[in-house]
Formats: sequence, C-alpha cells, structure tokens
Amino acid sequence: MNSKIFFVILLVITAVAIFGLSAKQKQEISTTASQRIETSAQNSGLSSQTKTMGVVEVAVKPVSVVSGKDVVFELLMNTHSVELNYDYMQIVTLTDEAGNSYKPTKWTGGNSGHHLEGELVFAALSQNSKELTLTLDGVDNKVESFSWQL
Repeated sequence: MNSKIFFVILLVITAVAIFGLSAKQKQEISTTASQRIETSAQNSGLSSQTKTMGVVEVAVKPVSVVSGKDVVFELLMNTHSVELNYDYMQIVTLTDEAGNSYKPTKWTGGNSGHHLEGELVFAALSQNSKELTLTLDGVDNKVESFSWQL
C-alpha cells in the first residue's frame, strides 16, 4: 500500500515539475519576443500596439514605412487556447487615409502553434500616406485594427 502512495506522490511531483518548466519556457519566449518588438519600436519612431483578439494577444509594430520602399510590419501573436494557423496573406489588409487597400506580398513567420512571430511585407504605397491602418480579420473570430499617424 505504501508503494502505491509513494508512486502517486512521485507522479504528481513529476507532473508539477514538467508543467512548471514548460510554463517558464513559454513565458521566456513571450517575454523575449515582446522585448524585441519594444526595441524595434524605439528604433523606428512608430510605436508598437498590443490588443487582445478573443484569447489571442496580438502585437503589431511598423518596422519600415518609407516612401518608395516596401512597408514592413512585425507581428507577434501569443495564446494558450487556439492554434494560430491562419493564412496571414489573406486575413491582413493595410489601408491608407485615401481608402487605398493593400494585401501583404510576403509573410516571414510560421503558420501554426501558440506563439507566432514574423514580418508582413507590403509593396510600396502609391502615395505619401499620413495615416496607415493594419486590419486583422478572423483571429479567434474577431476583427481588430491598428492605426498610426505618420
């Protein structure tokens, strides 16, 4: 009887240790990626924005918004509930104050998991824009927009 109790206690301790290490690694990954976005935000002059879409935390940061060059945004997504297996080329739209819409030409990140990061690249804008809005449509069945004054 004592060996059964010992086995159960050992099993519980092992499960707690494994869960604790796993949670710590996920927190470190999330913290490191968030720090990188914040550093990138300080370097470009445009601030990063973080919003919650259902159970997904989404951070977006303009990396390069220069007239005549590709426009680049960094995207970081974290969740513990849903798979982030979206087609980012389809669910993201960039619009300017004149109503022009642009779809990404490239996505450099992954396409599944619970922690995802990458860059969305758009072709050079057709004019010198004063305001840009990046919209994500369908992340955890939500729509959210991120806007910047240039």
